[in-house]
Amino acid sequence: MTNKLLEIYLVDDDKSFIVGTIIAENPNQLLIVAIDDNGQVDSVEIVFRSHIAKIVSDSRYLTFCQAMIKENQTIGIFDAFKLAEQLPGSWQSLDQFLAECQDEQRLISVITAPEIYTGRVSMVSQYQLGLQLMDFESVSFGAPTLIDRADIMVIDYVSRQNNYVTKYWKTKGRQN
Repeated sequence: MTNKLLEIYLVDDDKSFIVGTIIAENPNQLLIVAIDDNGQVDSVEIVFRSHIAKIVSDSRYLTFCQAMIKENQTIGIFDAFKLAEQLPGSWQSLDQFLAECQDEQRLISVITAPEIYTGRVSMVSQYQLGLQLMDFESVSFGAPTLIDRADIMVIDYVSRQNNYVTKYWKTKGRQN
């Protein structure tokens, strides 16, 4: 991972942005290691270029984030859950990527302009993605929700939150 942090602004959202480092790219997407407000790795994301409004490479905030990252690296908590090491194998082909997520029953988050959906891939078609949404209260999955693929702005392949939920879900029935 390079040390070049960026602010990535998405269309339809001029108030918030992703802070992260591009670790790979293709004509349609960027593979990003995203950093949270504390200067720690938050997720590995695929950001769709068609939904990027602008990218900022130099700002006071990025300088501040870089200082936090350096401090976290020094004390060994920059990537405590090794999320940046969990890269998708086939992210350049969206169909293949989604099929792998479906086969793995991987918990992902899909971000569209109005919503954030978290669940498991249940169906992939040319125009839609079926996602069995996670019910966080019962830690179970509901019926599939269809999402238009053209509306997908970001896919969190692995995130701190989804990492926690996956670990809990795998051990849920094993406790006395």
